[in-house]
Amino acid sequence: MADRTDIPLFYSNDIIARYNIKDRLSEYIDAALEYNRKVNIVSRETSRPDLLRIAADSLIPFEFGAKLGGRFFDIGSGGGFPAIVILLAFPDAEAVLFERTGKKARFLEEITRALGLRAEIASRDFGEVYATFKNKSFDSGTMKLVRPERRLMRGAHRLVRRGGNFIYYGGPERYDPSISDFAKNPSFRYYLDENKQLRSLTIFS
Repeated sequence: MADRTDIPLFYSNDIIARYNIKDRLSEYIDAALEYNRKVNIVSRETSRPDLLRIAADSLIPFEFGAKLGGRFFDIGSGGGFPAIVILLAFPDAEAVLFERTGKKARFLEEITRALGLRAEIASRDFGEVYATFKNKSFDSGTMKLVRPERRLMRGAHRLVRRGGNFIYYGGPERYDPSISDFAKNPSFRYYLDENKQLRSLTIFS
């Protein structure tokens, strides 16, 4: 295990407090847990403290210098992490959320409307539809819990404007080895709260 003194440690409560989103985040998590009783949008074993930690983790890239800009897209949005949390933290931002599973897409439509977030839900596979968005300029993109396959990364690269960045919530251990460009982008390791799990993310520019 890596020496913890060389790796930054973040605390969920501090991250959430920094963005002043506690109340709205609580509303979102309440809705996610309620919806999850009917439709499995997150693991049924996931508790409220777990979701708070996941929410804080969604904002960690900005501790390492990631830039959001005004418009971003999220691949495989699922129950809304990280995209909904980012929209709460950056109220001037707008997003396109790609989620191919219909029931999850419907939840995203309901929660973004309820919270007054500026988001379009694209309820089809990113690899199939990203080309229809290529004329729209995105400042950044995000992807969490989705394997960074070549077709996805190529699509993401084409949507992000020059000077923008793409945030992948994961490290080199999950990369497709055939994509050599991964080696040119910085990966960051960190701990969250007192959990001993070493986390990582990559910021592609």
